[in-house]
Amino acid sequence: MDNKKISLVNEYDWDVNSKGIKRINDKNFSTVKKALDAKGPGFCLAKWNQVTMHLGTGMTHSCHHPPTHKIPLEELKENPTALHNTKFKKEQRKAMLNGKRPAECEYCWRVEDEAVENNFSDRARKSLEDWALPHIDVIKDMDGSEDVLPTYLEVSFSNVCNLKCTYCGPESSSMWYEDIKQKGPIKLLEGTDNETWSHGWQENLQIFKKREQNPYVDAFWEWWPDLHKSLKVFRITGGEPLLSKDTFKVLEWIIEHPNPELELSINSNLSVPDKVWDRFIDLINRIKDTDNIKNITIYASVEGWGKRAEYARTNLDFNKFTQRYEQLVSMSNMRAIIMATYNIFSVTSFQKLLEWQLGLRQKYNKSGLPPIWETAASVGFKSKHNLHIEKNANWKFGKGDVLIGMDIPYLRDPKFLDARSISHDLVLDYMLPTLDFMADNQVESKYSSKSKGFSEHEIDKLARIVYHRIYFNQNNKTDPTEPDWVNRKDLDVSRAGFYEFVNTSDKRNNTDFLSTFPEMKEFYYECKESVVRLQTGIHGDTSG
Repeated sequence: MDNKKISLVNEYDWDVNSKGIKRINDKNFSTVKKALDAKGPGFCLAKWNQVTMHLGTGMTHSCHHPPTHKIPLEELKENPTALHNTKFKKEQRKAMLNGKRPAECEYCWRVEDEAVENNFSDRARKSLEDWALPHIDVIKDMDGSEDVLPTYLEVSFSNVCNLKCTYCGPESSSMWYEDIKQKGPIKLLEGTDNETWSHGWQENLQIFKKREQNPYVDAFWEWWPDLHKSLKVFRITGGEPLLSKDTFKVLEWIIEHPNPELELSINSNLSVPDKVWDRFIDLINRIKDTDNIKNITIYASVEGWGKRAEYARTNLDFNKFTQRYEQLVSMSNMRAIIMATYNIFSVTSFQKLLEWQLGLRQKYNKSGLPPIWETAASVGFKSKHNLHIEKNANWKFGKGDVLIGMDIPYLRDPKFLDARSISHDLVLDYMLPTLDFMADNQVESKYSSKSKGFSEHEIDKLARIVYHRIYFNQNNKTDPTEPDWVNRKDLDVSRAGFYEFVNTSDKRNNTDFLSTFPEMKEFYYECKESVVRLQTGIHGDTSG
């Protein structure tokens, strides 16, 4: 087959709806994989169309799965697009175009090699996105040496942040940077074969400070006038984006230079000073009701409730967080998503977070009533499931989309904060009831009274975490044929690391884990026993 004479989009039969090719659809995942494989078994559009730039450290990668790599300054001086088009990345593209599977993409190769029915890798999922698939016919005819414009961009301008979250580090938090500079790095399990850095291994990583001239940021703004025209999705991450002057420069640029196809997303801890917050809200109000962009989403980061959330996120004012989140969801023409990176500190208060979310969804989210009712609501007609629609009569996300949602990514690193290590009692008392709560409040029908609950996709994200916990740490892991990653020693390493980490954190932060999480006292002492087992080399049964 001559790849240059066919269209890899038009050659295949796709499931479509009124908006075009369906993006979450097993048939289309299978079809896009066939289209990609027609060029080569490693061909993936994300290597061209998607990029994350960590400008505070000068690192980049395309797709979230491969490790980041350094952007050489000598390349950047000659070519500002090297923020995305490094020589290293071009070599990976060439490999894909020539039928090879780059080693850095091994996450997807593992999924595809398992050959499980309807278990599609992110190579298929990302390539099916509307920021990727329309470009397949152009990309397949490239040779890999080209400088390309991405359509999906995530950028972190710096590590400046006013919080010191437990699973973060100096590369993404200036608070962590200063803490390590003043108090030294954190090393766990010293004196054992499992000695490891918790925080501090990044000390040799070059980090540009807030007031330093940063050549990577300079290159971004040199490229930006051309770059922003190509973007379909633009997400600003951190650090804390609202503490970066570059975030506000982007918002002001958007006001003056519209891109009606752009989906803008901004991550935030919602904990910045009042003056900064008020300026942000003013700019958002000037953008969201116009046609300058397609839509805007704020991702608000929190993983638990009340004092437990504050323990996991040092310096968080939880009451201020909830007030500001409710301010966001009361505004029209934008979306506010809770981004909850589920970890050990989430387990015992996550249901409370979900209960709060459910109440806000029932108050603010759109119902599934027909569009004619929504139009009628704008001139005075109301229904008991549609009261908020008057304010949102011109809702830009379209019928059926939500104002409030939740993303539940799964923390896997550092391993000692991975929820797979929790005890069976905590699974029974908290993790399973939390999953049941989501299932009990699942959206049943777009016309029912439960049209404002949790989506199947959201429930699946938590169910996946529960599944991984149960599979990782069962009661009967004494079979020596089990994979290494589920043996007793691995569990002891994670639990011992957790015990030492919370003790070190309490000393550095003047906190008290046991008074904040009294329900985890028994687990805490189980983790202490794991320290002893590592020191003696006797790991025993798996009853915990």
